[in-house]
Amino acid sequence: MNQWIAAGLLTLSGIAPLQAQSVRYTLEQCIEQALKQNIDVQLSMLSETQAALTMNQAKSGFAPDLSGSAGQFYQSGRSIDRFTNQFVQSTIGSNNFQLQGSVLLYGGAQTQNNFKQAKQNWMASEADLASVKLSVILQVSGAYVQYLQANEAEMAAQNSANASKAQLDRGQLMYDAGSSNRGVLLGLKAQYANDLAALTAAQNNKNVALQNLKQLIRLPQQQSFEPATESLGSIESPFGFSAQQLVDSILHRRPDYRAAKYRVMAAEYGYRAAKGALLPTLSVGGSVSTVYSDNAKNVDGVSLTGFSPIGRVQGSNDIVEAPSFEYQMSTIAFGEQVKNNFGQSLGVNLNVPIYSGMQRQNQVKSADVALMRAKLNLDRIEQNVQNEVLSAFNNYQNAEKRYAANKESHELQKQNEQYVKQRLDAGAASYFEYQVAYANAQTAYQNFISSKYERAFRRLVLEFYLSPNPNMNGVAPEMPSLDK
Repeated sequence: MNQWIAAGLLTLSGIAPLQAQSVRYTLEQCIEQALKQNIDVQLSMLSETQAALTMNQAKSGFAPDLSGSAGQFYQSGRSIDRFTNQFVQSTIGSNNFQLQGSVLLYGGAQTQNNFKQAKQNWMASEADLASVKLSVILQVSGAYVQYLQANEAEMAAQNSANASKAQLDRGQLMYDAGSSNRGVLLGLKAQYANDLAALTAAQNNKNVALQNLKQLIRLPQQQSFEPATESLGSIESPFGFSAQQLVDSILHRRPDYRAAKYRVMAAEYGYRAAKGALLPTLSVGGSVSTVYSDNAKNVDGVSLTGFSPIGRVQGSNDIVEAPSFEYQMSTIAFGEQVKNNFGQSLGVNLNVPIYSGMQRQNQVKSADVALMRAKLNLDRIEQNVQNEVLSAFNNYQNAEKRYAANKESHELQKQNEQYVKQRLDAGAASYFEYQVAYANAQTAYQNFISSKYERAFRRLVLEFYLSPNPNMNGVAPEMPSLDK
C-alpha cells in the first residue's frame, strides 16, 4: 500500500502513524507469525501437553505403590494402657508411624495396555497439532497469494489509468488544434474515468486482501504491515504425478490420517485393557510400623514405704501384712520406644473378580464400540483425503489449462490492441474500434493475472502435500514461479 494512502487512513481513523515505514513480511515470516499467534494452534498445543501428561501418568503405573503415614493421638478417661496393661485415669498421648507399599505382579496386562493406549493418544495429539498447523499454513499461503494477485492487479490498473491519461492529454491537444472532434475527446474522457474506477476497485481489493492477511497472522491493528513482493521461488518443471500417485504419496503423510491411525491403535489397546479387568490380579505388599506413648515407663528405683494389713491367718488369727512400695518411674525415650515397638509385615494378595453388576463386561463392550468407531473414522478420513487430493489435482489441472488459455489470449489481445492503434494513428480505424480492442486487452490481462496466481497457489498446495517432511515451524514451502 502506498505510504500516503496508509497515512490518510490512519488520519481519518484518528490515529497518528506509529512508524515511518511499513514492516515487510515474507511468506515465511507471515507463516511463522501465524503459527505463534493462532488460537487453534495454541489450543492444540495444550491438548498435546495434556496427552503427554496422561501418558506419563500411565507410565507411572509400572512403579510400586509406596505410602507413609504418621499420627498423633490423645486418649482421656479410664482406660487400659496398652503398654502397662493397667487401668489408668489420665490423658495418654501416643504417636503412630507406618510405611507401606505394594507391587502388582499380574493384573491382566492392564497397566501395559493403558500405557500403550495413552502413548498412541499422545502421538495422535501431536498429529492433530501438525494438522492444525498445516491448515494455518495453507490459509496464510492462500491469503498471501491473493494479496500478490491484488497487488499486481492494482499495478495493472494504475498502468491502464496512466495510459488513458496520456491518451486523454494527447486527445485534448489534438482537439484544441482542431484535428479531432468532440466525440473522440469525450470517448477518451470516458475511458479515463472507467480506468480510474477500475483503479479504485483494484486498490480496494488490495486493501481487503491486506487486511485479511493481517488478521490471519494476528498482527496488532496499529502495526503497519506490507507483504514482500520479491520472487518466491522457481518451479518450472511439469508436474510429474498422476492422480493415483498423488493419493498414494500424500495419504500417509497427512497428519489427520496419521492421527486417525494412532487412535485406532489406542482404541485397540483400550479394548485389551478392558478385557484384562476380567482377569485376576496378584500383588505383593508389606509394611513397617512403630508406636510411641508418653505413658510407657521405666522403673528407675523402688523404696519401702511401710506395711499394710491384708488379712488374718486361720486358726491363730494373726494379722498378715504386706509391704507397700513406691516406684520411681520415667517415660521411656522416644528412640528406644520406636526401636522396641518396630514391626513389619509381608503378604501376597490375590483378587479374583466374580461379579460387579456387569460393570466390567459393559466396559469391554464400550471399548469394542470405541474401536469400531475409530476404524470407521479412519475410513472416513481416508476417503476425505482421497477426495481432497483428487479435487486439488483437478483444480491444478484446470488452473494450468486456464493459465495457458489466458496467457495466449492476453498476448493475442495485446497484439490486436497494438495493431488497431497503429491503424488508428494511420486513420484506417475508428476510435470506437480502438476502445473495443483496448478494453478486450485489459480484460484479458486481468484474467491472465488471476489465472497466473491461481495456478501458483494450486501448485503450491500439491507441492506442499508432497513434501516428505512439511516444516510446521514457520518455514514456507517453495512457491511455484510466477513468471509471465
